[in-house]
Amino acid sequence: MVECLPTPDGDSLILVSATATPGGFWSEDSGDTWHAIEPPTRYPIGTSLVGNPADPRRWWLATTSLPGAHQSGVFRTEDRGAHWERLDLELSGSDYFQSLSVHKDGQVLVGLTANGDTFVSRDGGDSWQAEDLSGGRPVLKLAFLGDDVLFQPSQEGTLYAVRDASGEPQPPEPLEFLESEQFIFSWAAAGTTIGAVVLGRHGGLAVSRDAGHTWDAIHQDLYGGSVVVKASPTGDQILHQNSGITRLDSGNGVFQKVRRPGDLVADFCPLPEGGWLTADRVHGLYSTTNWKRFDRVGVPATPVTSLAVSEEALLAGTESGLFRSPLPIAGPDWKSPEGLFVSGNHIAGMDVWAQNPSLVWRTRRINLTCAAERSSDAGQTWLQTGTWPDAIFAVHIHPLDPDRVMHSFGYLAATEVLGVRTTADGGASWTEHDHGRFYLDFAADPSDAEGNGVWMASYTNGLYYSPDFGSSWEAKTTEEADAVVVTTDGAGGNRVLIGGDAIRYSDDGGTTFHTAHIQRYRGPLRVVAFAQYNGVLFAATASIWYPGNPPEITAGRGVLRSMDNGATWQNASGDLPILDVRALAVDPGERYLYAGTHGGSVYRRPL
Repeated sequence: MVECLPTPDGDSLILVSATATPGGFWSEDSGDTWHAIEPPTRYPIGTSLVGNPADPRRWWLATTSLPGAHQSGVFRTEDRGAHWERLDLELSGSDYFQSLSVHKDGQVLVGLTANGDTFVSRDGGDSWQAEDLSGGRPVLKLAFLGDDVLFQPSQEGTLYAVRDASGEPQPPEPLEFLESEQFIFSWAAAGTTIGAVVLGRHGGLAVSRDAGHTWDAIHQDLYGGSVVVKASPTGDQILHQNSGITRLDSGNGVFQKVRRPGDLVADFCPLPEGGWLTADRVHGLYSTTNWKRFDRVGVPATPVTSLAVSEEALLAGTESGLFRSPLPIAGPDWKSPEGLFVSGNHIAGMDVWAQNPSLVWRTRRINLTCAAERSSDAGQTWLQTGTWPDAIFAVHIHPLDPDRVMHSFGYLAATEVLGVRTTADGGASWTEHDHGRFYLDFAADPSDAEGNGVWMASYTNGLYYSPDFGSSWEAKTTEEADAVVVTTDGAGGNRVLIGGDAIRYSDDGGTTFHTAHIQRYRGPLRVVAFAQYNGVLFAATASIWYPGNPPEITAGRGVLRSMDNGATWQNASGDLPILDVRALAVDPGERYLYAGTHGGSVYRRPL
C-alpha cells in the first residue's frame, strides 16, 4: 500500500506498508530518505496502516492477535509513529481488522473485520460502534468513495453503495451496471471514481466517475487483469494492467499505454508536487515524471534471510531473490542480477570463500524444487550445479578447496531423509549423507589443518561435529543450536559458540558448554546468526513463536555484542528500528556491520 498524503507546504508525506513489514515506512523528501515505523506492539503483526488525508501526521494501524502475546487492536499516532495510543475497541475471539478505510475529513473510519463485519468510528478513532452497513451481508472488500462507502459482499460478484455513510448512512443499494452472466473479477475506488474489471460476455473495464450513479461504456479492450484507482486534485486516476500491457487514465478520461518499472504495479499514487510514485510487487518503489523513466527510491522491505560480503559488493538474499550493491553502498538502487519473483525464489543460504571473495555459493528454493548455485564474479552471474525436489538450507565451502562444498537438505520420500550433500568436483556430482536431521548453520573447524572439520547446528536437535566433511557425525550437545561460530582472533583462543534459546560456549571442543551472560536481558531468546571482526563478536536475535499451552513468544531484540570472546554480551542495537534481525555480515574493508531484518531491509553501523 502506498499513500501520498498532502502536506501544508504543497509536498507530500509518503506512507508505505505491506504484509511483510511490521509497521511500515514513511518519507517526507519524495523517497530520498526513509524512516521505519516502530510498531506499537512488542510482537508486531500489522494488517492495515492508513494515513489521515486531512493531517499527514496522524495515522492508524490495525494489528492481528497473537496467542500468548496480545489481542488484536487499533492504534493511532499523532506524531508520525513516534508514539502510539491504543484505541478503545475490542473484537470477539481471534477476529481482527483486515482493512481500515478513512473518510477525506479524517474523522470517520470504517474497519472491516476478517469475519466480514463493519465497525465505524465518527470521532477519529476515539470510539467505535458495530454498524451493519451491508444489510446483513458478510463483506469481502470496502472503500470510501467521497461521502459514500462502496462494498462487495463475500458471496456476490457485484457492488453495493451505502450513500452518505460518513453522515446518515442509507440502506445499501446495488449498482446496476452488469449485464446478464457478467461478474466482477476485481475493483478499486477512490475520490468519486470506480474501476471494475468485469468478466463474462462483453466484459472489460467498467468505469464510473460519479460514485456509481452513471457508468461509461465498458472498455472491452481492457479485459481481465487488475485495476488501481487513486484520487487526485486534477482528476481521479485509473491504472489498468493485463497481459504485460499497462494503461493509465491520468485524470483526463483517456487511457494511454505506459511502461511499468517491473512485473506488476502493485500500487501507485500521484504526488502533489508532480509526478507519480509506483510500487512494484518485489522490485521496490520508483518515482517517475512520465511513465517512461523510473528512479528507484526504495528497496522492498522484504525479509532478508542471508547476507554476504563478496569482493566489493554486499549480497542480500531474500524470500523473493537476490539483491546486490557495490560497496560502499551509495543509495537504494540495488541490482537484482537474475530477477525477482513474488514467491518461489528464496535465497536460503550463502557462503563466500575466504581465499577468493569473488567466489560465492548459495542455496535457493524455487517453487517445489531447490538448487545449489555458484558465482565466480561476486554475485553478478550464477551457475546452477544441481536441483532437487526437497528443501535445502545452509551452505558451506571447504576452507582450502572451493570445489568441495556441502549443504544441508531434507525431504520426505518413502522414508524421511535429512542430512547433508557434498561435492568434491564443483557440483558436477553430489553425494547424500543421511544424518536423520537437518542443519541451519555450519562453521569450519580452524584447528583442523586439512579443513575437513565442520560444526553443524541443528536447531532443537543440538550441535554436531563432522571430522570428514559431512560423511560422519558425532553429537556434542542437545542444547538448541540455530547458529554456530568458532572464534578465530579472540583473546581466549578458538572457542565454539552456539546460539538458540541462549548463547552457549565451549573451550574443550564441545565436550562441555557454559551459558553466556547477557546483560540486562530477561525473557525468551532466539539467536539466529553470528558475525565477528577483530576480536569482537556480534549476534542477531529474531522473533519466534513456540506453540504450546500457553505458547511461548519472543520478540527480536536486535544485535548483541561481546568484547570478551563470547562470555558476556550487551545490546548493540543503537537506533536500529527493526529489532527482528535474521542475518549479519561484516565488511572489513569499509568497516561496517550489516544487519538483515524481517520486513525492514538492510541496515549498517560502523565497526
